[in-house]
Amino acid sequence: MTEMYAQGDLLIERVDDVEPSGTMIAPDATGALVLAEGELTGHRHAIFERVTLFRDEALAREVPAGLYIGHLKVEGGAATLRHQEHAPIALGEGTYRVRRQRELEPKDAAIVAD
Repeated sequence: MTEMYAQGDLLIERVDDVEPSGTMIAPDATGALVLAEGELTGHRHAIFERVTLFRDEALAREVPAGLYIGHLKVEGGAATLRHQEHAPIALGEGTYRVRRQRELEPKDAAIVAD
């Protein structure tokens, strides 16, 4: 079974380990690696431990356009994803694909008859 976590509008999925490639994302001035930040609240999904966040579109071909945030490589112990309004999530060593969850609208619903 695939290891998956959700925190707010983020979906974090454990994937096969890969070496970081593509574009590397640096921590901000506070040392936090910010995966997403609220436009209105300023609240953020952030990791303060040493991890590597990178974007490689070739690794996210099946993720719908606009939802891919990047891949997160956790090494040297667990890392904790924190947000002001959600419970923290401990991520073990490994590689994770991070994406936004799509919010479904009523028009997205379909009725299927047997």
